[in-house]
Amino acid sequence: MLKDERLKEIETMLQTNGKVEVGNLCRIFNVTEMTIRRDLNDLVARNLAVRSHGGAVAAPDTMLTERPYEIRITRNLREKEAIAREALQFIGDGDRVFFDSSTTVYCLARLISNTQKFLAVTDTLSTAMELNARTSLRVVCLGGELKKTTGSCTGTFAEQMLKSMYFNTVFIGLPRISKTGVLSTSSMSELSIKRAAIDHASQVIVLADSSKIGEPDFLAIGNLSEVDVLITDSKIPADFVRYCESIGVRTIIAQAPPV
Repeated sequence: MLKDERLKEIETMLQTNGKVEVGNLCRIFNVTEMTIRRDLNDLVARNLAVRSHGGAVAAPDTMLTERPYEIRITRNLREKEAIAREALQFIGDGDRVFFDSSTTVYCLARLISNTQKFLAVTDTLSTAMELNARTSLRVVCLGGELKKTTGSCTGTFAEQMLKSMYFNTVFIGLPRISKTGVLSTSSMSELSIKRAAIDHASQVIVLADSSKIGEPDFLAIGNLSEVDVLITDSKIPADFVRYCESIGVRTIIAQAPPV
């Protein structure tokens, strides 16, 4: 295969999956790691990719799908970690807790101590593996089709499993919350998972940094009035906090440590 043809195929993989790995590309194209690394460097130089550990991720402006964890987890990371620390207080021993596929909720999973004892359910492989490292937790990972960009399970099987469960608390991350309280996402596959989690919880807690406040995204999940607690960061507009209070949503402002 000519180099230009190989580059075009790698570009397509990036646009479709959001990321590529050097080892996999070597096997697919039967070339050396050095050749693949040069190819990736060419794509980076053309602003079609961003290098990551062991491979590359698609440049944000070129992506046709959701951004992968490797990009999303680095955005506003200090704020996400501060929000996750505040969320810890809502998990008690013996609880049944759902962790969704958002990166802020993954930050929460990383903070769970080895002494906590509760049942954790998640739709995301990375979160399941993180939680399963705690010897005192029981961990359930939903089945279904595995998304390449987020590592989350979606589809009918995942939805049916989730709808058969009831939780003390669910932790939800959202791409967008409008100033009038619309909870929304661009992901058709994850819409039903988030909706089912909200419907099957005694307590709904949204973890969202202030950058998520804005115009609604493509798909409406529900309304902020269905949420019990919103945990966000100190950059949240004061008028939005007042709006939350007016509809009965408790708002917790997490303070990120100074840089």
